[in-house]
Amino acid sequence: MELTKNEHPEFVGLDSLKNAQASQLTLFEEWARHNDWQQFHSTHYDWWMFPYSHPSQFAFKYVVFASEIQELKQDAVFIRNYLRGVELLLLSWGWDLQQGAVVPAPAPDQTWHNWPIRLYKCAMSLHEFGFMAEFNSVRNYARLLIGQGVSFEYNGRDLSTLFN
Repeated sequence: MELTKNEHPEFVGLDSLKNAQASQLTLFEEWARHNDWQQFHSTHYDWWMFPYSHPSQFAFKYVVFASEIQELKQDAVFIRNYLRGVELLLLSWGWDLQQGAVVPAPAPDQTWHNWPIRLYKCAMSLHEFGFMAEFNSVRNYARLLIGQGVSFEYNGRDLSTLFN
């Protein structure tokens, strides 16, 4: 049976999820403004920045199902922050989300840093939220990496199948 609402006791709730995301986006913007791309690669944030329907090391704390996704999609501020977070994450890897292309003359550290799970979570979240143009851009970046021989193995799982 597919779950449609996160009723797990450890779920932080939508207000806490939104607050965590907004706080993280403030940091993203600061890092990008200072070309401190390394911070994107060495900090953990994907659970609340790019929530989706699968539990993580935090179990169901930041998991969203159809009900939560629908409610979040009604929140214009959350969605603006969410998509800006996706854009900045991809920029940290040297990919222009809107153009669907490699960033010309990227800054130091604005390169792929071997986080296939983070790219996977971002893509899964975009797909579940129904942002297909953005998902396709992320998929194209993943395909570029895979074509360059980058492994999408993570903890014994091949994450590349999402990008076929």
